[in-house]
Amino acid sequence: MTNLDREHLGRVRERFTRTAQQFASFALSMRSEEAERLANLALADFPAAAQGTAVDLACGPGTFTRAFAARVGFMIGLDLTPAMLGEAQQTAARAALTNLAFACADANALPLPVAAMDLAVCAYSYHHFLEPRRAIQEMARVLRPGGRLAGVDIIVPEAADPEWNNRIERARDTSHARTLTTAELHALVEAAGLRLLASAIGERLRQFDHWMQIVGYAPGSPAYDETRRLLETSMPGDTAGFHPRFAAAAAPGAPPELEFVQTSLFLVAEKR
Repeated sequence: MTNLDREHLGRVRERFTRTAQQFASFALSMRSEEAERLANLALADFPAAAQGTAVDLACGPGTFTRAFAARVGFMIGLDLTPAMLGEAQQTAARAALTNLAFACADANALPLPVAAMDLAVCAYSYHHFLEPRRAIQEMARVLRPGGRLAGVDIIVPEAADPEWNNRIERARDTSHARTLTTAELHALVEAAGLRLLASAIGERLRQFDHWMQIVGYAPGSPAYDETRRLLETSMPGDTAGFHPRFAAAAAPGAPPELEFVQTSLFLVAEKR
């Protein structure tokens, strides 16, 4: 592991330790439908999963872990940040799920043997990896032949400028590495020896203030002001692909609400 890797992993751990409760509240309330969508997409015509073993990389507070654990034989949730694992354990306890276990691990080097898993899940994490290729190859390594990879992450829309898009994301969150395009994610999956089975786009309307609150920044903070400035600057021509717009103010005399659209890619692939 290089010094750059260590520094970046430190930023990821610091960010999700500092915002563990805020992020867990958001992910569990607003991404549960997406977790169900990915689980349904991944497990269609895949009866082996019902008695199989699955792993959820960078599982966070367990939103996707919970959805898949209800459908597989045994589930393992892995995350780099102990605070996130604590949130995931609470999530599993509330759902009365007993067919799972959690451990602290780096998605770039999974503590699992070759061909040990029937299913590997990774949700909203590729953009935090310096080299998403390594994480996808690790998932392919631990999958059995015929096993499936299920993933979802934010993407840069096709007509947008990736540099602008990522500049905004990094202004908001220093643990952000790079948002990929649909073509890049498809290419990484296929390069890992996986056959693409399904790919679908999802969109979610987001409120800017809430988006910033999740990473711990309030109006008036430098990160808040810079991120908002960049997003507003991208409005002419929708340069960054966020489709930003002003909405009615939340209260009389308050500045107008800033809304935008977050675009995601759901994909399922099979190990050849």
